[in-house]
Amino acid sequence: MPSAQHVKIDEPLAQPAGGVHSLLGEVHALNVRNLDSLHSRGSVLFAEGEPARGVYILRTGRASVAISSSEGRVAILRLVQSGDVLGLNAVLRNSTYEVTVKILAASRVNFISRTELMELMENSDTAALAVIKLLSRELEQLTDRARSLLLPQTARARLAQLLLQLSKEGPEGRSRAIDKVFTHEEVAQMICTSRETVSRLLASLGRRGIIRITSDSMLIRDRADLEEIARE
Repeated sequence: MPSAQHVKIDEPLAQPAGGVHSLLGEVHALNVRNLDSLHSRGSVLFAEGEPARGVYILRTGRASVAISSSEGRVAILRLVQSGDVLGLNAVLRNSTYEVTVKILAASRVNFISRTELMELMENSDTAALAVIKLLSRELEQLTDRARSLLLPQTARARLAQLLLQLSKEGPEGRSRAIDKVFTHEEVAQMICTSRETVSRLLASLGRRGIIRITSDSMLIRDRADLEEIARE
């Protein structure tokens, strides 16, 4: 598949965290101002180094959380989806955002300013507990992400693990449809390698019959072989 094309990945929607439900419940109960907005693919909610104005709650859609080096290298730390709260740590520290959040698919987002959030936490034990749960969830996700990046020794193993994580296993070993669009560059940023390496590895997996690539989709045809590669 040419490097300019997109990889489609079917990432199942996560169940909204209980902390989000509790926080939103308190927002509505106490009439806290909360701005609702729509964002298209490619838009940036906030960028690394910007003052933390408030938190963003992803109601629908997909986004990536990334960091960058002074040389311009980008690493995607995690993918976020419905129910995730973004910018919470920076807001609580009253600091700058430590990551960049970029929209990957058309999304609906709520925004709560830092002032409103701090007042909400002071006035509601339920809201404060919800924030603690959300921070715990984010730490767990980052720990899992670090494990997936550090333990596999090769880019090929990291790519295989990523595809396994983001795909659904079909019944009776049938091919697994991959249904979420990412460019080769974005996949490279997820596994800390180059776009060229991703293109080469995907082509190799295709030649071996482990995946089948078309102009706009991908199928995982041999999950067992992909799991073996992920263990390298």
